[in-house]
Amino acid sequence: MNAEFHYYAVCYLCLKAGFDEEESRSIAFSSQYVDNAIHEYEVDDGGFDYITQVTQNYVFWDETTLRQIYLPFHFIPGEEERAAAERLDGRATRWTVTPDSPIVKQLLVAALRSSNPFRIGVALHSYADSWAHQHFSGRMEEGNVVDPASPLPPAGHLQALRNPDDAGGRWTDPRLKDGYSSIVNSERFLAAARKIYRYLCTYRRRAFADEELVLSSLGSLWSKGGDMQTRLADFTIELDVMPYERREWLSLAGIDDETSEEGPFAGYDKFLWLRKELAHRAGLGSGARRVNTKGRFRNSALHRWNEAAREHRALALSILSSQGLA
Repeated sequence: MNAEFHYYAVCYLCLKAGFDEEESRSIAFSSQYVDNAIHEYEVDDGGFDYITQVTQNYVFWDETTLRQIYLPFHFIPGEEERAAAERLDGRATRWTVTPDSPIVKQLLVAALRSSNPFRIGVALHSYADSWAHQHFSGRMEEGNVVDPASPLPPAGHLQALRNPDDAGGRWTDPRLKDGYSSIVNSERFLAAARKIYRYLCTYRRRAFADEELVLSSLGSLWSKGGDMQTRLADFTIELDVMPYERREWLSLAGIDDETSEEGPFAGYDKFLWLRKELAHRAGLGSGARRVNTKGRFRNSALHRWNEAAREHRALALSILSSQGLA
């Protein structure tokens, strides 16, 4: 999924579940920022030193990326037997993602119990991705092959490109049996939204009897088709969701972001990761960018989000390790 769900739909669902505007934005921003935290920063905040969390990366050939980023945040392992029953070859691995699986639910419940909006948002990202990324895994393995002729390696849903993440998308997954292979993303996304709304309402101790009305607004918006930018405008105009400003938390924390704005690398400067990788491989340190935030980082929203991401990763890896999956 992308910002259309992770931020806009989540913010809308939070507002409808009874969160105020500030809480809703904190949760939704935290959810989307999991995809935007691509650069590691070494923060000097007036004597307070801090290294930020990286929760997304495209260095798919690196085992550390698979283990520390893809598995705990984007491809939470699901139910092997359930996945196998839907696949043509009848095979899946223990890392194959399935929607609403036990581990991803455990992470979301733990986040809700923490009452930390930043951690709730991070967990909602992983939970939502369990719907979009079903039948893929966060590892380099045969089960991720969508097209045997593709020059791209079978890491995550790389061979499917952005197909699983577009709310308005329709595509075919040739790995799946009839009845499962024709994918309408809006159906998957609405199913995820329904579950999320129920979790949020339960957390707020209110009924979710209005869920059909709430979901119908999302369904109507996604059924319009068209490009994502048009739908994002509709979220703002029709559903009263404040626009997502990707650089907002960085700027407030005193960090000047360097990422791209347009094209396939939107939100991600391809030269930054290359610079980091070259520095790391040459033994010149982590390649992280050093920033002086002049007292603006500590206790900022960005700092609190980083702490929440750290807690989420620790719990996810602990659970995975206990099941021999980390």
